[in-house]
Amino acid sequence: MKLGSSSVTRATGPDPVVLTSALDAALNARAVGWSVTLVTSGAISSGAAYLARASDVRPSGRLAAAVGQPFLMEIYRSVSEISGKQVCQILISEDDLRSPAAVSSVCAVLSECSGAGIVPIVNGNDVTDMRGSDNDAVAVAIAVASGADKLLLLTDVCGVRGEPHRDAPHLPDLPASRIRGVAVTDSGTGRGGMRSKLRAVELAAHNGIESHIADARRPGVITGCIKDEPVGTRIPPARPRFPADARWISGVAVSHGFIVINRAAEESIGAGASLFASGIKKVDGTFGGGDVIEVLAPSGRLIARGASKVSATLMNLVRAMQTDEIAIVLTEILSKFLRGAGRAATGWPGGG
Repeated sequence: MKLGSSSVTRATGPDPVVLTSALDAALNARAVGWSVTLVTSGAISSGAAYLARASDVRPSGRLAAAVGQPFLMEIYRSVSEISGKQVCQILISEDDLRSPAAVSSVCAVLSECSGAGIVPIVNGNDVTDMRGSDNDAVAVAIAVASGADKLLLLTDVCGVRGEPHRDAPHLPDLPASRIRGVAVTDSGTGRGGMRSKLRAVELAAHNGIESHIADARRPGVITGCIKDEPVGTRIPPARPRFPADARWISGVAVSHGFIVINRAAEESIGAGASLFASGIKKVDGTFGGGDVIEVLAPSGRLIARGASKVSATLMNLVRAMQTDEIAIVLTEILSKFLRGAGRAATGWPGGG
């Protein structure tokens, strides 16, 4: 379960009531057979609030995170000691989510925590991530990698609204096929916002995980989600789980961009065929060869994730070409490369 920064902090720093309630709920869930991982935001806002009180320093996000992280852990540890339990801290960076080996190591530690009765407290590493961490992405990555049954995204709104006005009721259920069509009106005050949460639960659904987006301050919200009570917005699984060896690419790795394909390509992929350049309508992102990207249907629906064999630049170049034109271009590129390699090998301006 993930707690957003807007839910766990007040103007003066961490909110001990929300943090205590969340950890108590996690410990109670363990008592009835659930293994719980708690992903918590709030390090930056906690550190910034403390430094504003203690000095005139206007810190960077990195410094605020470094100052605020111990405050969060101090509260969690004091609550766990009252219950006679233990917690541990795991910081995850975006680079970790690019590495299958790093994700495997995190899952091994989570497994040890489960066996030892320890509740892991996870946070994105805002000190090392250049753009700041996205804890919604961290939460779904851990959920997918560890084979979780449920993903709880707890925030400062009651759920997802399906209509573009603030008085619209929240959706009790939201199928994955409708997520990209939701008009986001109540994005929350945290960094990720509702759009980030919708991306996370879409990935979770396509990896066989049930998700809930709900109000972190609602009494009993975590217990209610675990017991399948009508709390917040529920996003049911869209398909069975992938095997463990496919989970990194299916939902763990950070996506570096996306492509939109045409209807014929969508049907071809659905039948198990490969994707060819002629089926690509749009390329978005700055990915390179080997980076994970998303494949979207013409409607914008997520239909696949995979590792691109070429960069976004080259994909944009060849997607409008015919097969024979692609062959000519690639032959010319290879020819120039080989001529350049020959000159470099001999040291002669004219080649060897």
